[in-house]
Amino acid sequence: MQNTVRGMQRELFEGKLVKDTFLMTDEWCTSENHSGKYKKIMNLKTDEIHCPKCYGISKSKEIDEELSDKALHYSDNEKKAYFKRFSIYGSHAFVGQGFNDYKTPTNKEKDVKASIMTLTKQIAEGQTRNIFLTGNPGTGKSMLAYAAASNISDYSEKYSKQLSVMFVDFTTLLELIIESYNNNATDKKTDNYYLKLMKDVDVLFIDDLGTDIGKIDTYKQASDHTVKTLFKVINARDGLKSTILTTNLSYDQFKKAYDPRISSRLSKNLSVIDFNGITDKRPSFH
Repeated sequence: MQNTVRGMQRELFEGKLVKDTFLMTDEWCTSENHSGKYKKIMNLKTDEIHCPKCYGISKSKEIDEELSDKALHYSDNEKKAYFKRFSIYGSHAFVGQGFNDYKTPTNKEKDVKASIMTLTKQIAEGQTRNIFLTGNPGTGKSMLAYAAASNISDYSEKYSKQLSVMFVDFTTLLELIIESYNNNATDKKTDNYYLKLMKDVDVLFIDDLGTDIGKIDTYKQASDHTVKTLFKVINARDGLKSTILTTNLSYDQFKKAYDPRISSRLSKNLSVIDFNGITDKRPSFH
């Protein structure tokens, strides 16, 4: 140690001061990667002695970790904002409402609400679930779907990791896509723009599917354009990401109205929740 100190003193007197705060010593670094190539330096502010090469690698790792943490935090914020930024609504009647706003005077309503809340928690915890909400209009399918979407967006980070969520009214989506074909603006949103958002999002809610085919007591087929649009989305998400559908169609009608490949891909981890038997919750006017 005395030799080390003498060496440092000698090099100090010889003017070998590095960047004002570091002093070169006469000790060589013994790291396997660069043994005998770098002399150690002393930090004059902290009296710490280390190899400049090892120190640089260490600081580089610290910087990388810091940047990674910032990027992750930024990414989480972006994912959390996905729900409000990109969701597409037809009606805003249920926007802002949560599970507590869904009243359950009957056992049927209690059961569907409990089922959806359980599945919502599972998705927020990182599990992949496909959910098919079916039933008559006005029974609260869209409201509970929105509540689930909002909760996953708000609380998934606390359970596992932040998930991006998108709520899409399917009829409005189709209208936007058709409009994009006739839009000549250079900054227009194309069909690929909307489809990419739906393909990439972690948890996708498609609301009011099936209104494009008319009465629910028939077995009509959806248009070719509608089927292709839906298939592109579902196919890209196949078994990897959670997808939730609300519709007035029964699951049997849905399978007949759309490409069988769509129902096949949704069948993985699928839960069908039937709202039939619940009375219309929409306010009535006399």
